[in-house]
Amino acid sequence: MKRRTFFKGLVATGVALEAIPRAASAKGSREIVPVEEHVNRLAIDLSQLASDDEDLWRRVRSEFQMTDGIAHMNNGSIGASPRVVTDSIVQALAKLEADPYHNTWGGLGAGMEEVRQHAADFIGADLDEVSLIRNCTEGMNNVATGLDLEPGDEILTTNHEHGGGMACWQYLRQYRGIKINYLKMPNPVQDKAQLLRVIEQHLTPRTRVASFMHVDTITGLQMPMADIAALTRPRDILLVCDGAQTPGMLDVDVRSLGVDAFASSSHKWLLAPKGTGLLYIRKQVQDRIHPLSLLKGYSAYSGSCGTRDVASILGHGTAIAFHNAIGKSRIEARCRQLSMRVRGHLQKIPRLRLLTPEQSELRSGMVTFAVDGMKNSEVHKKLWDEHQIAAKVAQGTYVYTEVAEQLGENYNCLRFSTHIYNDESQVDRLAEALTSILA
Repeated sequence: MKRRTFFKGLVATGVALEAIPRAASAKGSREIVPVEEHVNRLAIDLSQLASDDEDLWRRVRSEFQMTDGIAHMNNGSIGASPRVVTDSIVQALAKLEADPYHNTWGGLGAGMEEVRQHAADFIGADLDEVSLIRNCTEGMNNVATGLDLEPGDEILTTNHEHGGGMACWQYLRQYRGIKINYLKMPNPVQDKAQLLRVIEQHLTPRTRVASFMHVDTITGLQMPMADIAALTRPRDILLVCDGAQTPGMLDVDVRSLGVDAFASSSHKWLLAPKGTGLLYIRKQVQDRIHPLSLLKGYSAYSGSCGTRDVASILGHGTAIAFHNAIGKSRIEARCRQLSMRVRGHLQKIPRLRLLTPEQSELRSGMVTFAVDGMKNSEVHKKLWDEHQIAAKVAQGTYVYTEVAEQLGENYNCLRFSTHIYNDESQVDRLAEALTSILA
């Protein structure tokens, strides 16, 4: 669906008729324009600039409302929505509350289906394969509890998975007798062949599901999902992907990835409202993955999913339109460019050790370093207290008691995720701060 088509849907509900403040370079000076015009103007402005033009990214940064002086480099935990998104939520909420009955299930609420189509297009799926959810954890839970598995069936996953992508399988182990087969991730991964070899060695005749992150929450490794699918699909193993980190960072196409199910949190890299996300289930396996919430269909509102947060879902659609106005490939290139700058600077600091793979096909917009001789939490605190730089104390592995002794790890690492509202000067500031802290 084209950006204009989506906004026409909003016009029909009355949202785009409201005046939305446009971000301006000078804070406090804000021109008033409608949502559609705002996003279209951004697209026109950026179409005249090359991706390596500093003015392009300066123009993009003017859309955000971050406090001066803050360098937010923990987008892997939570993103910052541009002003057009937050203002569109406020306007939608005001209209919703003016006539809540008609605007929840019709009128304004009808625009949620436009958002769902917009979201399906964004990740390369069909409309009847995508549902709007609150976060990646909810999506993973929906997939797991919608499976028909028997005691003794096996789930293959890794000891690096986020808790939100692991709890669902532990639930099945506890209440349905499913076995979890944990793969201990090499760290750092040497190359793709090594990773694929380890995965194949852990597949057994009882493996029914393989569940992996698209981007490793600890190290920033990009998993070669299409190559993994080439191992799992011929064996009739369902490939489930925790994609919390990738839509909005990478130019995601779920068909090219070869995954059977893909869950994501849009409030991270997609910069959508907090508590929004996407769930994709491939049409050909929907008879094998059937969540209760989708019993009555994939629509944003149905008898099996219940009442929704209409304003946030419409804001979700605005966030997608914002990304399309810039260009998904441009955004991915920018995220990678800044991440490489972080990598280049921090590799020169003796007490930092790179945990993210060197190969371009295994890298992403996040990079992680282990810290030598100082607690990562202490470095993290100094970065914020003394330099106003927000990073991530990357957790150790999320494995639980039954395998913690064999697979539990504490890398004492810090993760840095840079997005389109960051710039080179902030990366340079990070390097100077860490050099000082670790001197």
